[in-house]
Amino acid sequence: MKRSPAFYLFSKTLYFIYRPRPADALLSSTSSYSVAATGSGALQPSFMAEYLVTSCGFSPEKATKASNLLGGIASRRQPDSVLGFLKSHGFDDTHVKELLSWNPRWLLLDVEKTLAAKFRTLQELGFSQSDITHLVVANPSAINCRVRTVVHKIRFWQGLIGSNDLLIKLFKQHRWLLGYSIEKRIQPNIEMLRSCGFTDQKFRTILGYHPMLVTQRAENLRALISRVEGFGVARTSGRFHWTLWMLSNVSVERFNAQKKLFGAFGWSEADFLDAFRKAPGFLTCSLKNLKMKMEFLVNEAGYAPSYIALHPVLLTFSLEKRLIPRYQHVAALKSRGLCAGHLKLLTYIMCSEKKFLESYAYIHELRKRCKEMERKKTDGGVATEEKSSKGRVHPSDTPSPVCSEEGGEGNCWRSSFTK
Repeated sequence: MKRSPAFYLFSKTLYFIYRPRPADALLSSTSSYSVAATGSGALQPSFMAEYLVTSCGFSPEKATKASNLLGGIASRRQPDSVLGFLKSHGFDDTHVKELLSWNPRWLLLDVEKTLAAKFRTLQELGFSQSDITHLVVANPSAINCRVRTVVHKIRFWQGLIGSNDLLIKLFKQHRWLLGYSIEKRIQPNIEMLRSCGFTDQKFRTILGYHPMLVTQRAENLRALISRVEGFGVARTSGRFHWTLWMLSNVSVERFNAQKKLFGAFGWSEADFLDAFRKAPGFLTCSLKNLKMKMEFLVNEAGYAPSYIALHPVLLTFSLEKRLIPRYQHVAALKSRGLCAGHLKLLTYIMCSEKKFLESYAYIHELRKRCKEMERKKTDGGVATEEKSSKGRVHPSDTPSPVCSEEGGEGNCWRSSFTK
């Protein structure tokens, strides 16, 4: 039967799609690899599975699966050269295992043409050997991408962040930044945020906490900006960028759950939205944590929910480290008559640790000792020099600003007023 030309063309297309490909064709086309012969002398996958277990720390199950990608290695020389290079450049066993788990075919990389060349490029960009270790572990794409692409991406982030130290810190905390396209993802988002008043300094601040703000899809960022504006926070407001960041961490479902929680304490929807605009940071707390804070402030500290709604910044402080210990300390001072007048909660919660110690610990302790000394003089008449010296307040008797107790500075005053 005579076949048509279209049939032959279709057959060739199918053969091209389904034809077997050599092992090196499976590797990334962006890197140079050592191509190993696959003849009778090639190591079997079972041998490479054992190698991955003994030399790379793989589990037997993962090693068996990964070894199927490494059947073309003809001897230990190739993988040993890769391991030797990585360890000589500061990668420990944990780093090596993590990298090879991500891509076992790194054992096929040509050390001189690929690894050494790219490490030299990173050094030329101003990174130290330890910096390169952190950068590569956090962003393996730095090795997989072409040198020109890596240089372009790193220079872009260097210009945005301002220094290599901050950039490495960013890479350590948030992985895969180099995996995003600058032209398709990052740059459009940055331009969108600049239209909202983001300066270079604001970018550096926000990226230090939440780089995902510029790595998300453009449509998601656009919707987030509209959501913030819908709550009455203008782009020209100084709170806009913080509100945008906070709200990006809170889903619509969680936001509504928090609104319901505060409603149970008597807040209206208007109260909740006003509190959100004043101090959006409290939204990042869990529902359980917010409930515990409200219960403490209302039930134990005795403040009305309306007071907290007017001062929502109180909800941004730690319950265990700030709210409870400071409230108890001031309550102890009041019970001893060392605090005159009504001291507002916001006043002593908002001040720094140093100012709090100076205002509500050192001074009141000094006043208490002076009162005791005056009382002794009044009761006993003119005291002898010896007795006076015992009652005199010596600088070494006052609490030290440096606390040596467990927990660090600022904890020593707690025990002195709870005895």
